[in-house]
Amino acid sequence: MKILIIDDNKHHAELASKRLEQEGWKVTITDDPKIDENLLKYHFILLDYSMPRQTGIDILKQLKERDIRIPVILMTGHGNELIASEAIKLGAYDYLIKDTKLIYLDRLPSVIREAKSKHELIETNRFLIQELRRTNDRLQRLTLIDEMTGIYNYRFLSRQLSTEIKRATRYDKPLCVCLIDIDFFKHINDQFGHPSGDLALKSVATILNETVRSVDFVGRYAGDEFLIIFPDTDLRDAQKLCERIVDRVYKNPILIGSKRISISLSVGCADFDSQSRNTADSLVEAADRCLYAAKSAGRNTVKSIRDLELTTSSSEPSEQLQPSF
Repeated sequence: MKILIIDDNKHHAELASKRLEQEGWKVTITDDPKIDENLLKYHFILLDYSMPRQTGIDILKQLKERDIRIPVILMTGHGNELIASEAIKLGAYDYLIKDTKLIYLDRLPSVIREAKSKHELIETNRFLIQELRRTNDRLQRLTLIDEMTGIYNYRFLSRQLSTEIKRATRYDKPLCVCLIDIDFFKHINDQFGHPSGDLALKSVATILNETVRSVDFVGRYAGDEFLIIFPDTDLRDAQKLCERIVDRVYKNPILIGSKRISISLSVGCADFDSQSRNTADSLVEAADRCLYAAKSAGRNTVKSIRDLELTTSSSEPSEQLQPSF
């Protein structure tokens, strides 16, 4: 074990060094250490409290600020409980009084071994806690993220859409939902194989994620369908952004073997309406009707609920004025 003694009293430092070397430990002595990661080469630090340049408490503070985790024992010639308490708060493992009869020297090895065991236990627990957090993060990610595409999944989208609808209702904010479908996706799977279909899904997901704003939510809704939630966005802006997505996807073909295959999308956009589209189901259903209209219009296009309303109104027969007699 490598031990660093930080003490300006050379005589006391050498006495402690000789005692520790009897245990087979390698000891280095200094009275003005540089507080950096180079200290990590030591397994233990014996730190004197009273020194001319800085106190042991000052050094403990620096170690804590730099997150240099080395077990430390503070040594002092004063039996001051306030100093002991402050040292323990700053991360010291023990507090040792340097008595005039030098009895503390015989206690040093056992105190160091005990502190070392405590340090190893704390570091093991710290590692286990970090691993547990990482595992929990991965599990949380799996519950919210689509594994294949790396974007949000149906579960997250459903929950987030309900949240956004409540917010739109409460604060009278605009909200849009756009449902996106890959055109002829079954044909890609049948002709080129399912790995090519997976590649198409990943390619579209990447472009969607790169094109939407940071405040938007994009995810895989089902199969080859994607859903985008546009908070604080009116229908016109949402439709424009989706048109940009359709154009970008089509202009970035995927490579299957030696062939470059262009992908087209059909998109349906619907906006929140406090009277008719005020639930997640009704809003998505409206977007789905618009998506069907985009398919019927030849695909590779975007249709909005406003487009459907205009089409419906223009197809209704006008009333004929009857002559009055």
